[in-house]
Amino acid sequence: MNSIQSRQTKRRILQGLVIIALLIGAFYAAFPVVWMLSSSFKSNRDVFAYPPSLITDSFSMSAYAAVLTNPEKVRFFINSYFVALLVTLFTLAVGCLAGYSFSRYNFFFKKPLNMLIISVQAVPPITLLIPYFSLIVTLKLFNTYAALVLTYMVLTLPYAIIMMTGYFNT
Repeated sequence: MNSIQSRQTKRRILQGLVIIALLIGAFYAAFPVVWMLSSSFKSNRDVFAYPPSLITDSFSMSAYAAVLTNPEKVRFFINSYFVALLVTLFTLAVGCLAGYSFSRYNFFFKKPLNMLIISVQAVPPITLLIPYFSLIVTLKLFNTYAALVLTYMVLTLPYAIIMMTGYFNT
């Protein structure tokens, strides 16, 4: 066996090991989602049965029916989708404009402002909870969609600006 064949053999073995490792990682990541979906079709008795099983004998959609026939819970879904849609649209609009300006224009304080945007990502969001709450109460935005949209935008906008700047740089 010459050196080229041994290299090819080593490469194939390494590729096989990488594929096996990726499959194990994919299974490890997907298993909780599969378990959650499986549990959503079980009755309460089957969910808490010991030993647990992934597949149930009594397939039931009662949990989905209970949630989707309750008007209060349907309203929760609608509120969540509405807020998520607004946050996505506003974050994309502002993030694209800011990312384009960071990418194409040279302006005063560009680097310090860019560093500020990057450093905001290092602040844990929980530390901003009390200041946000007091600001929202002061602005009389408590219990409004605007409060949620502004709060989520503050958390997502720095990331969007960084991503859009990178996109416009390419």
